[in-house]
Amino acid sequence: MRERRLSVADTGWSWAVMAGSFGAHMVSGCFLYAVGVMHNAILERFQEDVGKTAWAAGLYLGMVSLTGIVAGALINRYSCRVTMFIGAIIMSSGFGISAFVPSLDWVIFFFGGIGGLGGGLTYSASVVVLGFNFQYKRNIASGIAVSGCGVGTFVLAPAVEAARETYGNRGVFLIISGIALHQALFGCLFFPSKLESERKQIRNQKSIDKKSENRFVLLSTICHSFAILRKLSLLCFCMSMFFACVGIYLVYVHFPRYAIEMGSTPLNASILMAISGLCNCAGRVLAGMAANSDSIDENLMYFGCFGLLGLSTLLFPLYGLTYGGQLAFAVFLGLYSGCCYSIINTLIIQLVGIEELATGFGICMFLCGIGSIVGPPLAGAIVDNGGSYENSFILAGFCITIAAILGLMIACFNKTEQPFAHDDQEITIETKDNLLRQCGNITNGESFIESYSANTDNRTSAAYLNSEEDEQVNGLLL
Repeated sequence: MRERRLSVADTGWSWAVMAGSFGAHMVSGCFLYAVGVMHNAILERFQEDVGKTAWAAGLYLGMVSLTGIVAGALINRYSCRVTMFIGAIIMSSGFGISAFVPSLDWVIFFFGGIGGLGGGLTYSASVVVLGFNFQYKRNIASGIAVSGCGVGTFVLAPAVEAARETYGNRGVFLIISGIALHQALFGCLFFPSKLESERKQIRNQKSIDKKSENRFVLLSTICHSFAILRKLSLLCFCMSMFFACVGIYLVYVHFPRYAIEMGSTPLNASILMAISGLCNCAGRVLAGMAANSDSIDENLMYFGCFGLLGLSTLLFPLYGLTYGGQLAFAVFLGLYSGCCYSIINTLIIQLVGIEELATGFGICMFLCGIGSIVGPPLAGAIVDNGGSYENSFILAGFCITIAAILGLMIACFNKTEQPFAHDDQEITIETKDNLLRQCGNITNGESFIESYSANTDNRTSAAYLNSEEDEQVNGLLL
């Protein structure tokens, strides 16, 4: 039987996990920020109203976030690795079936609903796994990993448009189905870490009736997810992300179509999205590097990024009539729309602690999903009822500005509340025999062992993670 040691935060296999998360974000970014290309394909394929067609992209974007609670439950019950496998298969299946269905309603269901469900599972797992593998370098690791969204948009958005022109509005769904299946490959790198195993141990210790917990784990997780919204700072953060998603995804879905109506070709419109993706990549990395400094306040950075994006979106109707103005807006959109994801792990851990990271992230993504569903169809309804895309962008700018203001209020509420949990809270580690049984369940029979001496079995994880000697002893063994 092959033996492995659990990797310690910030060392060893943690960096391989970051590389896997980068790849997973690259695939997710292709679909999260290039849905405008697919929106055009569906619009030309079925020739339906803009508002109804927008439900396909809107439902996909919404489901990616709405399923955050389900993803959190699966991560709590199994692991980030298992959740990635399940999500990749569901996502690829939904996209592939969409190539053969005869009506727009079925495309909305399979592309938006089923594909979005799988996308939500993979996206949540690829973000949460970073919190379980990094502690002191969490922001910079998150910044590098989530920058994969920008790389995916820059590389794959023009490729998807080229595939649409080559294989048609049906064949392109088979192409993106194959791309989505790569998520399972990146998920292979998500071996459970020491911190993830300890956290799972704590949740099991707190269970009064383990048999009941195993049977109703999804229901209990959903109830608990909404219960932690009693913490006002977390509620404020989730509502901020809701308004941000209403505005940002409204823009991403309708920006390519607006550029085409202003005289651009479909290829030039996809180039705008590619440039936005490149800037998104740079913005996420820079935000993660900056936030890793003790002199930078994450809440202030969150407010500043959304504040600048809201202002540039509000003013877009004034300078977006030319391709040069659209190019400038693509740069603003890319730089500031994704910075929050470089620090979202840290912000949630500050509010609810590492033990509730998956649950807090899940409920946050749930409200993001509602915003993602509302935004694109709302813009389509405005256009269908005599309005213009300019009116839609103004609405998006107001929503993003509200998100910035709510983000600034997070710090105010957090100072007046009792701490829910702490990132450096003490965690009592069970004996290695019990830990072996726990880890054996997570990895489907592949055992993990601890090689540190018996006198370290009852040390706290805070002391353990802060010990340079233990980090050297417990590096990952392949």
